[in-house]
Formats: sequence, C-alpha cells, structure tokens
Amino acid sequence: MEKFQLENGLSVMYAGLAKKFSVCVSINVGHVNEPKLGIANLFERTLLLQTCGIVPVFGGTMTAYTTGGDSLDEVLAKARKIFCDTVVTPEYLERAKELICAQTYDMAPMTMRRMKLAYKHVAFGADLVRPTEEYLGAINSYTVEDVREFANTYYTGSNIVLVVSGPNVSDLELEKLADEYFGDIPRGVEAPRAKSNIYTGGFDKIDVTNKTTRLMFGWDMSALSIDDSAATNVMMSMFLRRLERAYADKGYDDVQVDLKIAGYYGLRTIRAYVSSSTLNAKELTDIFVSAVNRISDTEASDRRMERSRNEAMVEKLDKYEKSDDRALETAWQLIGRGSMYDVANRINSIFETRAEDVRDIARRVFRGSRPTYIVALPDGSSYYTLDELMAALKIKL
Repeated sequence: MEKFQLENGLSVMYAGLAKKFSVCVSINVGHVNEPKLGIANLFERTLLLQTCGIVPVFGGTMTAYTTGGDSLDEVLAKARKIFCDTVVTPEYLERAKELICAQTYDMAPMTMRRMKLAYKHVAFGADLVRPTEEYLGAINSYTVEDVREFANTYYTGSNIVLVVSGPNVSDLELEKLADEYFGDIPRGVEAPRAKSNIYTGGFDKIDVTNKTTRLMFGWDMSALSIDDSAATNVMMSMFLRRLERAYADKGYDDVQVDLKIAGYYGLRTIRAYVSSSTLNAKELTDIFVSAVNRISDTEASDRRMERSRNEAMVEKLDKYEKSDDRALETAWQLIGRGSMYDVANRINSIFETRAEDVRDIARRVFRGSRPTYIVALPDGSSYYTLDELMAALKIKL
C-alpha cells in the first residue's frame, strides 16, 4: 500500500481488495485539537443533517466519514458532498444544537455513560473533560460565522486522508479520480496535533441505587509499537478467555465481562469492564487481579497458545474482510501514526507469536503504567483504593 498526495496536500491510499468499494474520508481534527470547545461536534452535526449514506465515526483528534457502493465514481461522489454540499445556515445550526443538547440530556443519567466519562476524565486528566453545562453553553454560543470559519480552516486538503478499498484499481486511475473529486479543495493549514503523553490513570467512584457493582480498569498502550501488534492481539484473546473462566470456575454465572482496545483523544488504552449483582467490588477485583497476574507471570501452554493465536487471527481476518473497517482503520493509522502497517504481514505474524511474547506484552501493559480504576457501586459498599490495586497488580512505577 502506497500513499500519495494531491497538490492540495490531501493524502490518498488504496487499502486493498474487497467485493464492494468503500471510501473513508478522515479529517485531522476532533474535540481535543479543535480551536473552540465543542465546535467540531457542532459542525459534524450540521454536516450530517445534509448528507445521506454517510456513516460518521468520531474520535478525539479525528473524524471519519465512510460510505460504500458498487462503483468508485459513485462512492467518491457521495464523499465529495461532505465538502461541496454542506452549508452552514442559522436553521441547520439551530437544529444541530438542539440535537446535541437532546442527546446529551437523554444519555446523561446512564450508569455506563457516567463511567465512560469518568474513565476519560481520570485516564487523561481533568482538563480534557468539561462539565456538561459548560460544554452545552459553549455549543449554544457559536454563531454561523464561527462554524463557517472552523469548516473553512480545518476541512481542507492538508487535514484530509482519503482511503479507498474495493475491487482492484490502478494507481493512475485512483489518482485521477481523487484529483477529479477532491483536487479543488483548498490546501488550508494543517491542524495542530494533540499531545501523545496525556495519559495519567487514576481513580473515581460513582454511586448507584441498584445492586449491581460495575468496575472499569484501564491501561495505557501508547508505548506499544506496530511491531507489538500481533503479540498484543494474542494476549487480548487469551486474557479475555482466562478472565471469563476465572469467574465461571468459581460459579459466578452472573458476572459480565468485556475487554477492548478503547480509543480516546487519538490514543488507545486497554479497557476492561466487569459487573455483577452478587459480588462486591473487592471480590470482583480479586479475581480480576488474579487473572492479570497469571498472564503477566506465567507462560501459556502450547495448547492455550494455539487456541489464542487462532482466535486472534480469526478476529483480525473477520475485520479485514469488511471493506468499511479496512478503509477506516487504514485512514486512522495514517493520521495517528503517519504510516500504515501491512495488515497481511500483521496477520501472518500472529502465527509466529510465542508464549514469552504474550507474557512480556502483558507485563509491559499491565505493569507499565498507573491503572485507571472506576467503581460504580451502591453507596456504602467497600472497594480497594488505587494504591491497594497497584500493590495487588505488582505495579512499581
């Protein structure tokens, strides 16, 4: 996969074969590097009110828009509408503001929403998460001129990555069509990049009225490189299965477990979630810590490694076969890292991952940074402090 640029600075890449064409247009600006609080979201909503067949994915330092179809001309024409058919009028702006306010208030009481906001607030520092009223106040203060200025500054060639996946297309054809549909977009000025060392980790507690105890754990992944990706995939598959079994083997059938790589502010963390209506926070944490220490201190058996490698490869292949996902992942790799790894090589390297590689990655992740620890539990319930959790996890920073 080779990247090239149009004369206006817009980056273009072909992400590989797929049955249908998919295009991802990624803009290098989000709610971390936006010039005014919330204005990126406000323009995104204004834009989406005027488009059809465009799927948005919002990130801290980037916003992606994907669309698909049977012909490359068709999908590029739909993607171009983002730039040529979007107008900022008082009517559209007011509707966008109303939608943001309504969604914020509708979702605000949800425990999981509160936990995710607390997670971001704690993991990346208090200055990146603003109180709801401050955020909505800023949104409602912006004028048509404010939003137009934002769009004209940041939705420009220097800040756009265009990725295409689909049936085979030559470099010359892709360059010709990309220039035809996007070459007249002004170059503009490249948006400032967010800091890469903003992870802090920490603790927060949320009181709930029901009997369910919910915990979130998180660790920084910014020190991992592309070369670590295969071992990280295998480790994630292995750890999830071990975590599920750790609770099931003790007969705790009501425990819910989720493990994912969560992206916030253009950075990635490993985020784990466990919940139970019968176990308290300390009991849930004890079993979780035991599973973390096991994968960090011992090498897996050959049988466990084979199963975990197969699961990691199947997951990666399944994602890679979806052209929308492939185009999106490629675009975000280009913006986040400046280059894109070869997905086929990454999948093949999963086969070469050894037990010691998985153990070493687990140590680097789970003991390499201060964890994020969010507890949501009935008032008066007992729980561990962050220092107690770090001691149990053998973290020495």
